[in-house]
Amino acid sequence: MSRIHFLNVLEGDCNIIEHDSGRKTVIDISNAYNDYDTEEEIAVKNSQRRKDMYERTKVPSDKKDYKQKRIPDNPIQYLKKLKINQIFRFVVTHPDMDHLDGIKDLFTDFSILNMWDTDNKKEISDKASSGGYNMDDWKFYKSIRDGKIKPTKRLTYYSGDSNLYYNEDYIEIISPNSQILKFCNQNENWNDSSYVILYTPPKKNGKHWKILFAGDSEDLTWEHILANYSEKVKDVDILFAPHHGRDSGRNYDFLKIVNPKTTLFGNASSKHLAYNKYNSSVKITNNQAGYVVLDISIDSLKIYVKNLEFARDFRHKRSWEGEPSFNGSVDAYFLCQYNAK
Repeated sequence: MSRIHFLNVLEGDCNIIEHDSGRKTVIDISNAYNDYDTEEEIAVKNSQRRKDMYERTKVPSDKKDYKQKRIPDNPIQYLKKLKINQIFRFVVTHPDMDHLDGIKDLFTDFSILNMWDTDNKKEISDKASSGGYNMDDWKFYKSIRDGKIKPTKRLTYYSGDSNLYYNEDYIEIISPNSQILKFCNQNENWNDSSYVILYTPPKKNGKHWKILFAGDSEDLTWEHILANYSEKVKDVDILFAPHHGRDSGRNYDFLKIVNPKTTLFGNASSKHLAYNKYNSSVKITNNQAGYVVLDISIDSLKIYVKNLEFARDFRHKRSWEGEPSFNGSVDAYFLCQYNAK
């Protein structure tokens, strides 16, 4: 059995995969703080920009607001709750601050064996506005990227690359390739430089679940994926919506192929989310459900959420029988499940 924890981290991303192998993967980091706050961290926490993040839910007037954005998860605390002290691979999907928020504290508090990072050339001026983020995190990341410090083994992979650990953990990189990354470096298009990862844990009868982590990928990425991996990404079980699910004037034709049963949206303001573009039977947002846990076995894929009120209303609207039961091992409430076929 494997588990995925999709954390509610203000306006960024953080996913934790507990693999069957016992290895742990963390994809991106946001809103992460350890027990010691530097002066810079205190200033960021007290900044108006950071405070505004807690209030920018803007749920439409005809929708109920479950106020989960006001109580975001701290991934460092969450990892410790899971009794995780070693991370086998930490994946930086791309070098935007909402995916690097707390990286220095993460490396301080955990043993991280490998770091996946694209060979990007992004630069941020030390004098630039942090946008509510700690610039010390950027300096730390850049020092790793530029080889000035080596707290872990930094690995730069492209789509099509593979190794034993990929295969054992059912992970495949499907974007970017070297051509995409070259274009992104030349045009400072960091969203399309995102890693897109297909996770395919086994289910019965020799088949596999399909779970797609899309980073902040945009149109260039999906042209590449559909041209080279259309069968692999067809009819996925779970899609982590690209760019948190934001409606950014992009082409959504890729959804005709991907056709997810469930789409998970990150924690952005609801008014910016492209709900109507995704035709999934189940759509869940962090800013309503809190964190989401996927419990995956060969027989079923079960979905749990932190917020009981959301789970109760979600099931009631669909006339599903029974109250959402609490699962202490994941500290969340049962929402629904898919059975392997």
